[in-house]
Amino acid sequence: MIKILVLCTLIVLSFAARGAELHISIVTTSDLEKPTRGQSFAGIQTQIERPVLRAAKLAVFESRTSFETHHIKPVLTTLNLDSSAEYGPQLASIHPDSLVIVDTPEDTFVEIAQILNQLNLATINVRHTNPELRQTLCLETLYHTIPSDRMYFDALVQFLIYSGWRKVLVVHGPGKADHARAKTLNDSLSKFGADVSDTREFTLSHYPDDRDRNKPEFITGGASYDVVAVIDTARDFGRYIQYRTHRARPVVGDVGLVPRGWHRTLERYGAPQLNERYRLFDSTAKLPASDAMSDAEFATWSAIKLITNSLNTMGTDTRSLVDNESLNILSVLEHPEAQVDLYKGTRGSIRQWNQQLRQPILLTTEDAVIAVAPMPKFLHPLHYVDTLGLDEPESTCQLD
Repeated sequence: MIKILVLCTLIVLSFAARGAELHISIVTTSDLEKPTRGQSFAGIQTQIERPVLRAAKLAVFESRTSFETHHIKPVLTTLNLDSSAEYGPQLASIHPDSLVIVDTPEDTFVEIAQILNQLNLATINVRHTNPELRQTLCLETLYHTIPSDRMYFDALVQFLIYSGWRKVLVVHGPGKADHARAKTLNDSLSKFGADVSDTREFTLSHYPDDRDRNKPEFITGGASYDVVAVIDTARDFGRYIQYRTHRARPVVGDVGLVPRGWHRTLERYGAPQLNERYRLFDSTAKLPASDAMSDAEFATWSAIKLITNSLNTMGTDTRSLVDNESLNILSVLEHPEAQVDLYKGTRGSIRQWNQQLRQPILLTTEDAVIAVAPMPKFLHPLHYVDTLGLDEPESTCQLD
């Protein structure tokens, strides 16, 4: 009996010394990023746009106990692709058992995701909210940890219905993304029984005539409504609508009350502690109190924590997913017990039909979280968070 115990101890010590590896690779294309990314028509920085690497480092830092418990060594690397060369050979250099977080422009992301699917690499979309990526880009190895626009707008419309604001004036920009997102908003409004009073489009121009037509008092006049919903992807014009509507009404959407995946002012569920860790965990690069993770950063953090949290919830199955060399990432993501504590009141898990991370959505102003959706009384037969976004019967992507 003593010999058996000694032998088992030696095996465990040998395994711990060697350690399985969790490979995490962040893929970027810095030469394709627009220098004006996140800036308005006038060159004003209106959106947080920064690399997701800090959030990935935070997730690894927070997972130290899980790594020690399961004898796992994290290996975090970055791969900045050369857009003038073929992507295939560059992506083939990634470790075959990696969790690949892709932080690139959308067109490039689509191409990269298809190559990574051929390489059978677990791929995470942490940046793009376009619902069509959850429909037409239906790949077995592709997961989405950032919410879709449909999830964001479903959350917003639930709040409008809950507040009794059913008549909505929609104001949107002239861009392709603005038109697509306005359609998604209309789908959400229709889903929950809200009414579109009218739809108006603003333009971006220096011409005096256009400036007159774009005056908020003019563009929001001549209609009866409870609330103004602004779709302004570049955050260019909508900033000026608040407090200047023809009728004294609240403004929601891309300005005013905004649906977000994460926010620095969430005061419950341990969120203040997470925000503090994000700012201070790296003693060589501390951030001011006003900084917090962007939605893309939170999606990156969520993706890694989904893996490390799941190691503690899968019970005896965890051992079978870890060999002496690496962790089987795809098997973890596919496991029915895979889940992550999102510090938003409920655990996140994967929707098996389109591999979107289900999660609550925060409805926020600049300095407060007003509500957390799903709102009360919006029910679902299986999972209440599935009232946000395309439900399984609505989805053309059916991977389960």
